[in-house]
Amino acid sequence: MNKIAAGTDLIFREENPDGVTAADIVVVVPSYKEAPHIGLPVKKASLGLTKHYPQLRSVIINCDNCSDDGTEAAFFNAESEVPRIYVSSPPGVRGKGANLVNAFRKAAALSPRAVLMLDANLLSVKTTWIPRLADPILNGTAEYVSPIYVRHKYDGPISRGLATPLLRALFGRRVLQPIHVDHAFSGRLNEIYLNSDWDLDDRGYKSDMFMLATAIMNNAPVCQSFLAYPRTTTLKKLDYDLSRSFSHVAGALFRLMLETDNFWTNLSRTRPTIMACGDDEPQMPPPQVELQPEALTETFLASGRAQQGRWAEFMPPDLCEFLESQLTLAANGGMPVIPMYWWRAAVFEAALAFKRAGSAPEPEARRDAVTAALAPLFVLRMLTVYTDSTQMTERQYNALLEDEALSFENGKKELTERWKNS
Repeated sequence: MNKIAAGTDLIFREENPDGVTAADIVVVVPSYKEAPHIGLPVKKASLGLTKHYPQLRSVIINCDNCSDDGTEAAFFNAESEVPRIYVSSPPGVRGKGANLVNAFRKAAALSPRAVLMLDANLLSVKTTWIPRLADPILNGTAEYVSPIYVRHKYDGPISRGLATPLLRALFGRRVLQPIHVDHAFSGRLNEIYLNSDWDLDDRGYKSDMFMLATAIMNNAPVCQSFLAYPRTTTLKKLDYDLSRSFSHVAGALFRLMLETDNFWTNLSRTRPTIMACGDDEPQMPPPQVELQPEALTETFLASGRAQQGRWAEFMPPDLCEFLESQLTLAANGGMPVIPMYWWRAAVFEAALAFKRAGSAPEPEARRDAVTAALAPLFVLRMLTVYTDSTQMTERQYNALLEDEALSFENGKKELTERWKNS
C-alpha cells in the first residue's frame, strides 16, 4: 500500500476564483468522478453555512483526484452563496489519501477554527448537518465530532460487528459509529493530520478510523453528534460484495493496530463519549434492511469451504473443530451459529496473525489471506446475530451489541500480552 509521507504536497492544480485566503469554517468534499452527485452536498453545505454562521468566514473546498467526468464544473455550477476552491491531485494519483492530504494542506493555509468533511455522493445530506457537526468545535465542546446517523438495526453490519467493538476496546472510547466520512475537527487537529503519514488508497476505511484514533491519541476532546437522518449514498461496486468489504475493513483495522500499538497496548479501560446535539428525535425512518438467513447460510458454506484450509494456520484447534462442525451443519440443512466468545477469539487470532505476517515472505499477500479467511466467520456472526435478534426490541438489540463490545473489552488484556510477545 503506497504511503504518503507527512508534509507531501500533492496539489497539482488549484482554482480559487474568489481569492479566499482565510476562513473560520472549511467544508471539504473529497471526490473522484462525482459529477452527477457533488452538487447536492455543496448546496446543503452552503445553505447551512449561510443560515447558521452568517457572521463567520466560510469556504467549501472540493479535493478531487483529477476527475475527467466534469466533477470540477459540477462543483462550481452547484447552487452556493459560499466561496469555493477546487484542488486536484496530479493525473494518475488517485485515492482517498491523496484527497485528504490536499484537504489538510489547503485548510491549514486558511487557519480555520473548524473543518468539516462531507461525502461527495451523499443523497441524504441535510442543511442541519452543518451546525450539528460544527457547533461542538466552534463552542469548544470538542475537537473531533463523530456522527450518529439514524440506522436500521441490521444496517452497517461490519461497523457494528467488528469496527465498533474492536476500536472501543483498543482506544478506550465508546463511539457508536466509528466508520464515517461526514465528521468535523479543529484547526489544531488539522495541523496534526497534515503532519502525519497517510495511505494513498485505503478506500477511506483506515483513514476515517485513523482520524478518530489520532484525535484520541492527541488528547483531543471527542464527542458524538446525532444527525437525526439516515445516511444514504450511491453504492459503489465494493458495497455489494460483503466478504470483500469485510476483508478491506478488517485489514484497515489490523493495520491501524500495527501503527498505533505503542498507544493502545497501554490502555486498560474505556469511557463514554459525550453526545452533543443529541436532544432531537429521528426526523426520518431508516431504509429497511432485509437479511435472508438462507442466503447468509449459503454464503458461509461456500466461503467457509473455500477458506477452511487456512483456518488451522492461525486459529486454535478447538475453534477450527467448531467451525468444521458448523460447515457440516450448514451442508445438512441446519442453521449454523458462532457464539460471541468464539467470534472475539477469531478476530484476536486474526489480528495476531496479521502482525506475524510482517516477518513472512510476501507479507501483504499473507495478510490478505488472513482477512479473507476471517470473512466467512463474519458472515456466520451476522447470521447468528440475526437469528438471536429477530424478536428483540430496539433496547434488547442494543443490549446485545453492548454485550459484544464488553466481550472485546474483557479480552483485551490477553490480546495485549500476546501482542507484545508476538
